[in-house]
Amino acid sequence: MKVCAIKENADRILNELKMKGSTILIEKGGDGEEKLVFGEECIRFGMEPRNLREVLEMLADIGYEYALLKGFDDRELSNLGIRIPRISEAEEVEMAEDCEGLKSLIRKLKEREGSEVCGAIGVFIGFVRKMQEGREVIRLEYEKFEDIYDRVRREIESEVEQMTGVKAVRIYHKVGTVVPKEDIVYVLVMAEHRENLWEPLKKAVELFKAKLPVWKKEVYVDGEIWAHDRDLKK
Repeated sequence: MKVCAIKENADRILNELKMKGSTILIEKGGDGEEKLVFGEECIRFGMEPRNLREVLEMLADIGYEYALLKGFDDRELSNLGIRIPRISEAEEVEMAEDCEGLKSLIRKLKEREGSEVCGAIGVFIGFVRKMQEGREVIRLEYEKFEDIYDRVRREIESEVEQMTGVKAVRIYHKVGTVVPKEDIVYVLVMAEHRENLWEPLKKAVELFKAKLPVWKKEVYVDGEIWAHDRDLKK
């Protein structure tokens, strides 16, 4: 699902995107409530800023193709796991990254060529632990090297897809701030049979850990450190 922020021409952009695919508007209100606009219907709800990511993932999971955000500031947009561009024309929406939930990733794998001979999808979910080596974690902050991230990710996926019985691989890593118990990364492998699944899934996880250009800052109640700096000291 493509996610963009808009300031002006919201109605025009919304209507133009509806002609391209299923589209929803999420508008931040001044009264502590947000609203989802489904066609002519509007559902209002209260929402803390970081829960916006969960709402977006839910909308991706149920099949929305485009989401427009109105009234949210840069701080609120900076921790949604993807880069959110601000657009003034509907065609600019295609520059946005895809926001995915686990169900949307699974659905897209099943739509891939070769899925008709498959009967298994394996999933690795990495999430934030509350305690790390005796220290309490407040949050993790992830950054990625934009210039090469997608290329490296596709290279890893392609390498694992060459393994026997594997038809598709997908790696999805969030950026920004994630807190304890929140998901960080999904690694999915679709294979013909379950016996073709486990080693490719393990290899995909090991490769993304070793090669994906993502940096992590660990923030604790008693300090913070970039994981790379910590590992160099060992």
